[in-house]
Amino acid sequence: MKTKILTFLAIAILFSCKSNAQDDYVSEVKSSLESYLNAGDINDTKKLKPYLHSDFRVVLYDDKKDATSILDKSTYISFIKNKKFGGYKRHINYKDIQTIGENMASIYVILTSDGKPTLKNFYSLVRIKNKWLVLQDYVILIP
Repeated sequence: MKTKILTFLAIAILFSCKSNAQDDYVSEVKSSLESYLNAGDINDTKKLKPYLHSDFRVVLYDDKKDATSILDKSTYISFIKNKKFGGYKRHINYKDIQTIGENMASIYVILTSDGKPTLKNFYSLVRIKNKWLVLQDYVILIP
């Protein structure tokens, strides 16, 4: 009986440790994503760049036009700098966060702001040298 109890406690502790580590990753991922979004909200490319992976891209699907546009990192940065994108505060509604091992994450959010289009975003992040970077921003404009 003692062996069963000790085995159960050991398993419970292992799951608890894994859960705490995963919670830490989720917290780190959310913090990086929020910094990335905030930099866009205020059109600050200096604050934005540290959160972008070198192969960053935006994939934008416009339901009204039934069309997809792909923007590379430099184009996206220029759109933020020239205020074609961003410039207003958005509310983040987290729908799903998945960590994939210790170095990858996928996040699904709905971004809203009064008087602006609602956006459904799916982000891919990677952790390089203990820093979470946005690799892809898949955006769906919701009419």
